[in-house]
Amino acid sequence: MKYYLAILLLLAVPVVGTAQETADVICTQCGMVNCTMPCCADANRAVDTPVNGVICEICGMVNCKMGCKAETVDWKGDTLMVMPGLPNWLFYASVIAVLVFSFVIVEVLGRRSKQQPLWRYNLFHLRPMKALFKSRFFPGLFQMIVTIFFLFLVYAGLYGHQVINITPALVWTIWWAGLIFIILFFGKAWCTICPWDFMATALSSLRLWGVGDRPLTLGLKWPRWMRNIYPAIGLFIILTWLELGYHVTTSPKMTAYMAIGMLLLAIIPAFIFDRKGFCRYGCFVGRISGLYANFSPIEVRSADKSVCAGCKTKDCYRGNENGNPCPTFLNLAMLEDNTYCIMCGDCVKSCPHDNVALNVRPFASDLFSYNQPRKDEAYLALILLSLTSFHGLTMTPIWENPEQPAGTIIGWISSLLGTGHLGSFTIGMSAILAIPIIVYWLFCLTARSIAQQWGNEVQRSIPLSKIFIAFAYSVLPIALCYHVAHNGMHLFMEGQNVLTLISDPMGRGWDLFGTATKTYPPILGAMTVWILQVILVVIGHIYGIIISQRTAEKLFGKDRVATWVQLPLLLAMILFSFISLWIMHLDMNMRGTLM
Repeated sequence: MKYYLAILLLLAVPVVGTAQETADVICTQCGMVNCTMPCCADANRAVDTPVNGVICEICGMVNCKMGCKAETVDWKGDTLMVMPGLPNWLFYASVIAVLVFSFVIVEVLGRRSKQQPLWRYNLFHLRPMKALFKSRFFPGLFQMIVTIFFLFLVYAGLYGHQVINITPALVWTIWWAGLIFIILFFGKAWCTICPWDFMATALSSLRLWGVGDRPLTLGLKWPRWMRNIYPAIGLFIILTWLELGYHVTTSPKMTAYMAIGMLLLAIIPAFIFDRKGFCRYGCFVGRISGLYANFSPIEVRSADKSVCAGCKTKDCYRGNENGNPCPTFLNLAMLEDNTYCIMCGDCVKSCPHDNVALNVRPFASDLFSYNQPRKDEAYLALILLSLTSFHGLTMTPIWENPEQPAGTIIGWISSLLGTGHLGSFTIGMSAILAIPIIVYWLFCLTARSIAQQWGNEVQRSIPLSKIFIAFAYSVLPIALCYHVAHNGMHLFMEGQNVLTLISDPMGRGWDLFGTATKTYPPILGAMTVWILQVILVVIGHIYGIIISQRTAEKLFGKDRVATWVQLPLLLAMILFSFISLWIMHLDMNMRGTLM
């Protein structure tokens, strides 16, 4: 108990103390009383400058690796650093690489006689890994640890300093940017430790972990008309609008409010519906990670499909005294992709035949053989492509430049329609959200016209909607790899700011770890980030072509018509990859390097 009291006193005392500090010096830059941060004056920066360190004249960082070009402001007047985009030589080299790989891969795949079976390695051959998943404390104990951090970030966002605050940096620069890396390498691992799910389940079941009923729920079935992921798509679009339109990412309080809102969205359905309908249909984080996780090298599957075929009880779906029913309504015998599995481990506990595998596999294995394409998932794939590009575009002077509004997208919309900033932003976002979908639809229409012109009777009968849905999964690697490239820039060039903030997470003048008055250079330099970004975009493009070619074979067979049908989709992917490279070629307005 004494440790809990100490923590409460640690949080409460500075709140009382601020009322007595009004006579002290208030920082003119950040508003903090007796500020010791590097934002106050050049003298403060110099105190902690390394002997051989160099201070950037633009952003004030020691040994800056960003290659800052200039200083500018956003529409709110906040200062931004202008970082150069890809050098011309790297941009043109990457464009050539995309073109060369496109047609070389199509030619090589066209000569391939048959697809080779993909390898798997079951991590449950490692006894500690299997023991972990079978433990009654998994994943609840890990969720509880993450929940403690989550609650502290909410508290810090609501009651901490509104400039010097760890909540925006840790939520948006570390978690939101790093989440895509977790998905890329570990699939749905975030869902496994999700704090929203932990609190919703704990409150509705009155337990922290283990097997049992949920007494505080009505147990209703999720409405049939909502058994799709359109609610999650809507939430994702709204989040993007709030994040970029309202600059929520810079506000500790708004970030905390969004975290609380997400928690309520998880808790309320837990008291109404059976299992975890919100996780399957409504959570935008789960649905984005679910679709992207089909590219991941981690999967939960049956170890032997014949064992599942002979199972009469289907305990993985129904549950038993050892494990809860699958929270997202999955049957291990029919599980063929990562989209809805949250890697909770309940099937590992409940399977009476010990027939569950946690496999390592080649990247994009699910996308190579996706057997149940869905319209809602296809639209999410295209929206991910649109909104990830939109994120990058909004950081460029082409989108918005308050110092020179003429010639920018926001400035053009405002002058044409007479709308304010938010109205112009909303119109621009809507257009950029719709344009890639329309362009993709036109390429699909061209592909169908080719099939109708030269295909046989079966090929001519394939509807446009089926082509649209099936080929949409081939743009997922392009969207994912650009998403990783864009987030990597934030993570590796802004993530170091957390090192400063951990010593004073709430802006109360603390220096817990001796880092509060120090500045740190980016984790990776600009050239390293650029090269990694180009490699990622090219890799995503290559995977997209391979998946597109296999999709064409499924729909149209392996004759010449299938090759001709694929060409419009190949051009679409070349266009989308060019756009990704072009955005990275533009100068970027970086915010996170400023404290």
